[in-house]
Order: sequence, then structure tokens, then C-alpha cells
Amino acid sequence: MRLMNGSDPADAGASPPVLSFRHLLTEAVGTFLDEARMSCELTADAIGELLVTLSRYREEGAPLFPMAFVGDDLGQMLEQLGGHDPIAIGIGPRSRATIQRALKQCAPLGQGRWWALYLLRVPEGFAYGVFRTDPFPLAETPLERLRRVGDTGAGVIGVLQLADNILELRSGGGLCRHVYLSGAKVESASPPEVMAELADAVTDAVSMPSRERARGFFRRVLFEVMQGSHGALVAVLPRERAGSSLFVDGIILPRPLDIVALLERYHADPTVNAGTAVRATAQLLRGMMATDGITVLRADGCIVGYNIFVRHPETLTSQPSSVVGGARRRTFDVLCAALGSELTTAFIRSQDGDVSCMRA
Repeated sequence: MRLMNGSDPADAGASPPVLSFRHLLTEAVGTFLDEARMSCELTADAIGELLVTLSRYREEGAPLFPMAFVGDDLGQMLEQLGGHDPIAIGIGPRSRATIQRALKQCAPLGQGRWWALYLLRVPEGFAYGVFRTDPFPLAETPLERLRRVGDTGAGVIGVLQLADNILELRSGGGLCRHVYLSGAKVESASPPEVMAELADAVTDAVSMPSRERARGFFRRVLFEVMQGSHGALVAVLPRERAGSSLFVDGIILPRPLDIVALLERYHADPTVNAGTAVRATAQLLRGMMATDGITVLRADGCIVGYNIFVRHPETLTSQPSSVVGGARRRTFDVLCAALGSELTTAFIRSQDGDVSCMRA
């Protein structure tokens, strides 16, 4: 943070001191670019602008979560990220204004993981556009592919908003920074780590290699849910359990929906119908988690129910919300108290974006 010295604020007409985090962010991004062998002061300033703008990006009041990638060679970028069919949109100086214009023109195209934004460093500045990605729940995202690139000097930088004011800055060779532009506790587990923990819990009783496919499915779908503006609660039952005495109201499916069987059918025979079933089930899970109450999953990869509510002990309901948090947080406390007996895992995504996963 920078303190710009001026006259004594008590003096009439004096300008007050200005505090800014921009130079610290730009310096940190510059160091990151040095490690990624893509050093450039203008690029560092532009990526700083990209991070700040994407931290709570909205168009017409609706939150958007575009993936953005910066590089020097479009062909190399597409090969590494699994991208296709690039569409050039514009070009401009290597400046903050170009970043703003590129996002305004391209971010709305990136909804639903179908398209990603690219910024190509060229002599004139940045040439920008979009490229097609594969939104299939079993396909790796471009950022997941970048995480697997072993070369630190891969020549590609990825930026993705993980949650409000939390972003991932990524290059090859495991080079990564999680950027917090809020008062969030940085010592807490990052959102991707929490979602991976929940995906592990939901597939804990699934045998290999089916487990890896199921983990990838749940990790991607749950991550998309986490990016939404609503809160969410998840309870995970032990294998073969059809319910819990905790649940007092809600929708328990007549037969648990076996996600693993669905994925295995597609793996054995990847027809259009089988792929459509996988996509539709991913959307079904997103919809369930967007409802009030708890979504109930099971450790063998099944969806058991949704819109579930539990009875709160009098010791919680009698206390003011300022002491124990809101209704969602109190419900999470009830779920955590049942870990090891009724449940294996409890998860919360609060309205402000904080996530937590507790396991027995």
C-alpha cells in the first residue's frame, strides 16, 4: 500500500494523503511474469487491471466469470489449453484501457464455459478475441490443462475469478498465485482446495478408476456452483444410506441418482444420448444446489435429495444471530455436530462467497 505525501491535511485546501494498493499488485504481478519468463512492465500493469476488474465482474448487474489468458503465440496457447476456433475481436495498446475494452466486448461471450478470452502480445500492444473450449463436465477446463503444463516458461498466463475478490493467476510448471482483493482470511484453504475436498468426500466410496472420472465431474460442477451469487449447503451421507434422522423436511428422491453409473455408461459408449445425459445431470445438480436448504449427496457418488431442512437444537435457535451467525451458518453447525455419526461431510458456501468443508 502506498502513502502519497502531501501538505498537512489540516492546512486549508490541502489534498489528503492517498492510499493505493495498485503499485503493490503491479509489482507482485511483475515478479510473477519474471518467473514465467514473460517480463514486461506494461503487461504487468495490464494484468493487474485484469485482476481488479475480474474480481467482481458484472454486466447489466449479472456476475460473469470469464477465463482469460495472456500469451505471445496463439497456436501454442490453443494447443496447451485445448482451445479451438479462435475469433479475433480487436486490437489496442498494451494498456488498462485495452483490457477494459476487451472485457466489455468479450466477457459476455464466455458464459457457460463455452468461450474463453485471449490477449495476445503483439508489436501494436494486445490483439484480443475468444476461443472455443469444451464445457463438457468430464472434459478438463483450459485452466486445469494449464495446471498440468510442466514448463514454467510455457508462454501462457491464465486468470480466473474463483469467488468474489479471489482470483487465480497461473502459468506452467506449477507457478501460481491466489490473489485476494478483500479482507478474506488468506490462511484459509483456497476455494479450489475446498471444492476438491468436497469432491473427494462425495466419491470416497467409489472404486478406481471410476472414482477419478466422478471426482472430475463433481469438482467442475461444484466449482461452477461456488461461483454463483447464492449460498449453498451440502451434507454427505455414508455409502448406502438413504436418509438421516436429521432431516425433517425436503425432497428425498425415491431412488438415489447414481452419478457414477451414468458416467460409466458414457465412458463405455460415448454416444450423443449418453453425453446429453451427463450434461443434463450436471445442470440438475446445479439447480438443486441453487434451491433453499441442503443438497444431500452420498459417498458413493449418488444424489439423495435437495431442498432439505434440519431441526435446530434449542441451544442454537434461542441465541441471537449475531452470536452464532445466520440461518445457513447455524444449519452448518448442526451438520458438523453430526459428522462421524449421521454424516461424513458438511459443506457451506456463504452468501458472501466464503466456503468451508468439514469431514468426519
